[in-house]
Amino acid sequence: MKPSNSTPARLKSLKCTQCGGAISIRGGHNVRTIVCQYCGACLDSKNEFAVLHRFINQKRPFMPLAIGARGKLKNVEFTVIGVLQYEQREDGEVYRWLEYLMFSYTHGYVYLCYEDGHWVLMHEVKDLPETDVEIVMPLKSKFEVRGHSFKVFECAAAKLTYVEGELTWQAKQNETIRYLDAICPPCLYSIESRASEIEYFWGEYISHKEISEAFKIECISPSTVFACQPFNCSPLYKSMAHGSLIASFLALLMYFMVTSSGAYVASDNLGDEVFKDSGTTSEFVIDSPGALYSATIHANHLDNAWAFFDIRVVNALETEEFCAMPAEVSYYHGVEGGESWSEGSREETVYFRVPEAGNYKIDIEGEGNRGETNNPDPNFSLRSVSIEIRKGVRLGHHTLAWFFISLLLAAPYFVRVYRFEKKRWGEDEDDD
Repeated sequence: MKPSNSTPARLKSLKCTQCGGAISIRGGHNVRTIVCQYCGACLDSKNEFAVLHRFINQKRPFMPLAIGARGKLKNVEFTVIGVLQYEQREDGEVYRWLEYLMFSYTHGYVYLCYEDGHWVLMHEVKDLPETDVEIVMPLKSKFEVRGHSFKVFECAAAKLTYVEGELTWQAKQNETIRYLDAICPPCLYSIESRASEIEYFWGEYISHKEISEAFKIECISPSTVFACQPFNCSPLYKSMAHGSLIASFLALLMYFMVTSSGAYVASDNLGDEVFKDSGTTSEFVIDSPGALYSATIHANHLDNAWAFFDIRVVNALETEEFCAMPAEVSYYHGVEGGESWSEGSREETVYFRVPEAGNYKIDIEGEGNRGETNNPDPNFSLRSVSIEIRKGVRLGHHTLAWFFISLLLAAPYFVRVYRFEKKRWGEDEDDD
């Protein structure tokens, strides 16, 4: 806001030169016209308050602030000196808002805009976008002003339907303006085209509580999300959510750094012997005792069927069993409603440790069946079943657990932000 050259003066009053009604003058030397609240006459303050024209059949809207109201915003004392109402029609809906012209002896003129319980403090600026901006642009187009990145929120036309009080310009009844509103909450950048004149405005969202405190009035609490309304929450909650999100990404990064499929040890094609009564045996060597080993069963020919394998690790003489591990695979697919589907997997991995180095065997017995029955078929077999053994496997499950825990802690905040933004842009399903 630029300081005004106006100097403090006593409160003045005059009689309307059209109807004789009393009019108070509060707006300093830059006031150009005064519109009488009684008869709608537009008086020329620079020509002995001659009647320029009249606003006919004006219907006074609901006004939370009266002309003459005084309040302190941003540590500046302002007085309401005039009010305008604009009306926009879109898709059969009518939207109306008020623009209060306010005056300060130290900071000049500003607008306080009111719509559906929301308030925005605006002032004219000379700052232009860093790139060419038209009065009509696609929604969410971006441009920068004063180092802020703005998104186009609305491009529309509005009609002036009510005027009262002092103005720094001459308003005309039913005058149409075209405007572009772009947002960078809590900031609003607006471009207005009126006849051959283009003006630029910078605005900031003001909470209804701040307005209530400043003007000592009772404001309604808005039930909608306004264009430049910021998402408000406690700084601690916001910091915790962002911290949890960062922690989740760090945990995920650690998971990929820690996790390893290990080094190849041995593999064997078991054939269909695994489904016979005695099963089959595969030999391998343990040279890293205490390390985590993996055994992966591959049933590549499994089709709309399931198979269960009983895997046991024993010493070379088969006199001592070190561990027993179950492994189950199932794979089904088909076409339903013209769409292909599949579920399950043809491979399964189990993990084990052996305390001593040496030669070992894996005994494997299998059973299975086709279809969805749970009972094994004695005649079930697959042409090929193979096993692969790897050593030095690192799972990183603990880091993955921290990833999900951190993500769950951050999720409520970001879900609220997402829903808030959906309402801001009119994309919320509840508003349909």
